[in-house]
Parts: sequence; C-alpha cells; structure tokens
Amino acid sequence: MKVRAQDTTRYKALQRIKQLPSTTVLRQDIEDLGSGRQVSRALQDLVKEGLIVKLGYGIYAKTRKSTITDDLYLPGGFLAVAREALTRLGIAWNCSAAEEDYRLGKSQQVPANPATKLNTRFRRQLSYRGMELRFE
Repeated sequence: MKVRAQDTTRYKALQRIKQLPSTTVLRQDIEDLGSGRQVSRALQDLVKEGLIVKLGYGIYAKTRKSTITDDLYLPGGFLAVAREALTRLGIAWNCSAAEEDYRLGKSQQVPANPATKLNTRFRRQLSYRGMELRFE
C-alpha cells in the first residue's frame, strides 16, 4: 500500500483549517480526523511551519505572512482573535469600561491594551508573543 500526502492527518487538518471561516481554530474542529496523538502531532507540525500559532490549551489561530517584513501576524490583531476564541468556546464577555467609554465618545483616551470582562468562568490563559488577554 502506497501512502499519499492526501492520506495524512496533517494534510487533512490543514485542509479543514483552510475551510474554516473563522481565524480561530479549536482542537475540537479537527478532532475527528484521527487519534488524539495524530491530531496533536499534526497541530505541532503546523505550528512549527508557521501556518497556525498556539494561543492556549486547545486554541490555535491562523496566521498570515507580512509582505513587508516576512513576519507572521494574526489578522485583526491579538485582541480580536482572542475574543473570537472566547465566543467560539461559548464564553460570554463584554468590552471593558475604558473601551466602552471611548466607543461612546465619553473619553478621548484610546485604550491600548484593554481588559475583557467575562460573564462566564474561564480559567485558561490566551497569549501570543508576550501579549496576554487580560480579564476584568
């Protein structure tokens, strides 16, 4: 029996990830493609190749390559991707008070790294390149 590239768990995982409409990739999105060990190895390979990055336990994100610097980046930024991950996990959240004041025009101070208010319990950490999602 000859093994083709299309038969590998890594290839199937990559195709499934490309088809996902969201930037966030959860482990449960590709869990049905093989055993737990196969899925873990496929995800590790994709992280090493820079096609996805790991944000937290079971949470990954698609990356893009900058045409200027050839660095990988998260489309929309870390905060947007992390909040998308919370939404996909079913965690209820709201914007911080500072962010809400700026949005409503009550303040002219732009929140640089705003916290996120959680309405549901969430004990994981989400981080990327030294940035960490802060909770209120």
